[in-house]
Amino acid sequence: PHTHAYAKNKPHSSSMTVHTGTDGDLDAVAERVAALLKQRQESVGVCEATSGGLINAALQGVPRASSYLRGGMSIYSVVASKGLLPEDVRRQLGRPRDNYQSPPIYHESKKTFCLVLGRHTRERFGSTWAITESGATEAEGLPPQLRGAGVFTAVAVVGPNGEEHSKLIVLPSDRSPDRRAAMRAFAQAGLDLLEEVLLKSGTSKL
Repeated sequence: PHTHAYAKNKPHSSSMTVHTGTDGDLDAVAERVAALLKQRQESVGVCEATSGGLINAALQGVPRASSYLRGGMSIYSVVASKGLLPEDVRRQLGRPRDNYQSPPIYHESKKTFCLVLGRHTRERFGSTWAITESGATEAEGLPPQLRGAGVFTAVAVVGPNGEEHSKLIVLPSDRSPDRRAAMRAFAQAGLDLLEEVLLKSGTSKL
């Protein structure tokens, strides 16, 4: 699938299915992303939910990570959201009673969530790029009306000059992985998107 650059408040996204990878796959894409960022003298901030910090950990695991990784946040609960996000950002995320009406609406709300967090993360960390993630690792843990959403996540990359990209990742329903495998798959999907964006965006925009 392809992603597209678009202006703020004009979101465009694409959906895809992915298979779960291994820790080695996650490390490999993190190393490629790190090399691109260092080559371009650019930086990234991370905000993730369902992947539980794995994106940030994979990037931090590459030597000299401080040269490109500005920092990361894990916002998995309402308590974390209230503690880490300003009120005006939380208002942009919408109300649960609206977001939880149906699986398609829930999917859309997660894409909105990632884009809003991407803009905030990039501003908060002063980074060139922001990568964000949020989804569900276990469909059975969702409210009954949302279980049709499946095991999924949304990932987004927000960059300079209003450049924004997002994808919806839905894992195959006939062989959904365990929780940890889903978390790894979501983290890799986020890093894959960032790598794709960096490769397509040309030279540094600093």
